Formats: sequence, C-alpha cells, structure tokens
Amino acid sequence: MTPADELHAAAAKLRAATFRGAITATPAVAALISARKPLALWLENTATSLAANTHPGWQEYIAADALAVARAILGTKDRP
Repeated sequence: MTPADELHAAAAKLRAATFRGAITATPAVAALISARKPLALWLENTATSLAANTHPGWQEYIAADALAVARAILGTKDRP
C-alpha cells in the first residue's frame, strides 16, 4: 500500500463512519463529527495529488502531516 493508498483508505473510512448518539454529543465531539467531511476531502485531494505528481518513494516525505492524520484514523502507526 502506497502512502496515497493510505490517504484514500482513511478518507473512505471517515465517509463511511456512523455515530450513534450524535444528537447528544458534547460541543467538542459535535465539532469533530462535523469536521469529518472536510477532513476526508483534504485526505482525498492530497492522495490524488500525490498519486499524480509524486514518486511513491517520496510520498512519505511530501505528505507527512496528512499521513499522520490518516494513520491515526486507520489505527496504524507506521506504513502497513
């Protein structure tokens, strides 16, 4: 799996997520739930750009911040 693939996977996971009890969520949790769509879009756009413009060997370095977020979402610490 390339770093761009990881970003796509994290975006897909965010888009597919459902949240029970979201109606009674605290303001902080509600804000995080609201942030998932723009966050998924950012991850997807970064992945698309990486895949089109960056050699897979460099993707890890070019998108380090996006990969850190994606790996937190996916529950992976390093490259799978």
